[in-house]
Amino acid sequence: MKKRWAIRAVVLSLVVCAAADALDTIRTIKLGIAGHVIGMTSLQVELQLPNSANLIKEVPVNQILTVYYEEDPEELIKAKKQVLEGRYEDAFAALGKLKKEPDRKEVRQDIEFYRALCTAKLALAGAGKIADAGPMMKAFADANPNSYHYFEAVELVGDLLLAVRQYSQAAEYYGRLAKAPWPDYQMRAGVATGRALLAQGKPAEALDAFNKAIAVEGTGDMVETQRKLAALGKAGVSLAMKKPDEAIQLAEEVFKSAGPRDDAIKAQVYNIEGTAHRQAGRTEDALFAFLHVELFYSSVPSAHAEALANLAELWDQLHKAERASAARKTLEDRYKDSPWAKKTGHP
Repeated sequence: MKKRWAIRAVVLSLVVCAAADALDTIRTIKLGIAGHVIGMTSLQVELQLPNSANLIKEVPVNQILTVYYEEDPEELIKAKKQVLEGRYEDAFAALGKLKKEPDRKEVRQDIEFYRALCTAKLALAGAGKIADAGPMMKAFADANPNSYHYFEAVELVGDLLLAVRQYSQAAEYYGRLAKAPWPDYQMRAGVATGRALLAQGKPAEALDAFNKAIAVEGTGDMVETQRKLAALGKAGVSLAMKKPDEAIQLAEEVFKSAGPRDDAIKAQVYNIEGTAHRQAGRTEDALFAFLHVELFYSSVPSAHAEALANLAELWDQLHKAERASAARKTLEDRYKDSPWAKKTGHP
């Protein structure tokens, strides 16, 4: 133990002596913390605070949005900011402009992660190939178990595997996510597992997974977001069991608790309601719900693609060929690799 602390003291003294004015910055949910990153695991990032070799702050990963390293090239800084804004295509383009490989290991690791992240997000939105994204993100997750990006990476690998119906492998990666010590991450794993079970046609098992996620004890905005997603998962179970009115009731309860920034959740609510109305034969009500997504939540790619696919079919049923064609064209132009684009076709 004494040897370990002696080594740390040497590391700290070197950090203090080198580039005294150059700082890394950890951006958390609430604030930015400046200092020198001196250590990292999948659970936390260690930051030596400025002007002191003794003040070490351990920042939990579930509080971190991103880390800006002092050596980050301009293109990487830009890409990180764009990722936080959900602008994955722009971020990927910024990363493509990097001209040389940085010397610092953490910066090189971030470049690899953000390239894989953008590729994965675009593929899941239907604007890229799962076959390209999957191996990139899997390679990062498997090679970097001590990265602060690790849990986000394994969750994305699971999502990509789920998208190509590799259910058992997806479950393996969601199982890794479930090992995180924080309630919100454990709930994320439960919600993802529930969705995978629903996709396999196992509504009873999916319902159990969603209920377990809701039962996880915890507080805070991230925990509450996962509770809402788990509740929407239960609405999806109701749809699978052909209980459309029950699904609508569950979805409406979630909508009442949604905040002004919960666009992704609100978009899911309207899609669930649209699908439920279609099940019940209420075509105009279904149309109204999906139009809400097209008009107000087109910034949520997966939900927008689902709404467009349904709108194309509903407009056909109402003998509005021109509007059906317009919906299909938008779907094919923006989300050509989406399963929704592949599912819908011309009548």
